[in-house]
Amino acid sequence: MKKMLSALLVLAYHTLSAAALAQEAPPCPPPYAVCLTAEEKKTVGDSLRELKEIKEAKAVVKVEEDIVVVRDWQDRVYVNGGSGRPIKATLTLGSTVERDLELQLPVQTFYREKPPEPMFRLRIRAQAGVLAPRIKDSFKDGLDAGIGWDFMHLGPANLSAYTGLRSVGGGIGLDVTKNFGPYVGYAFLYDGLRSGVLGGVYFSLN
Repeated sequence: MKKMLSALLVLAYHTLSAAALAQEAPPCPPPYAVCLTAEEKKTVGDSLRELKEIKEAKAVVKVEEDIVVVRDWQDRVYVNGGSGRPIKATLTLGSTVERDLELQLPVQTFYREKPPEPMFRLRIRAQAGVLAPRIKDSFKDGLDAGIGWDFMHLGPANLSAYTGLRSVGGGIGLDVTKNFGPYVGYAFLYDGLRSGVLGGVYFSLN
């Protein structure tokens, strides 16, 4: 009798303990599932929605400063964005991800040389000089001024036609500067229809 009573008490104890544990623990699905509280379920749902938004959103990079290129008097080029001074930027992904970035630009500098000027051109210039041998007869009548028509050049040397107040002709000039140089050439004088030599200087207008 005592043994039976003890067995009933042990059975009753285990039954009450199992019932208490069943009331405390949340209901669980079948095996191979994880039991979550309502707050945990909400956190997991929010995280999944955030991951979906990040996956579907376009990444936006906003550069916070200008890309500056500096060329100095010795043709050296400096660009920010190297390892010494990266460019500040901001990455935005969806509505929740925003990160500060430092960009380093792979910069290569190439120099393109100026192409040579064409041999033939038209450069209009003002000219003035003295006519030989007319200068021997009269200094005043030996002076001439007019317009030069520079149509061909090889480096600083040039060929031009000349139309002046007292003569017309053509000759050779030499650019001492971009716009100025000496000139010497053949001149056909209007007065007396004589030939001569015109020597002087010119100043180009273009």
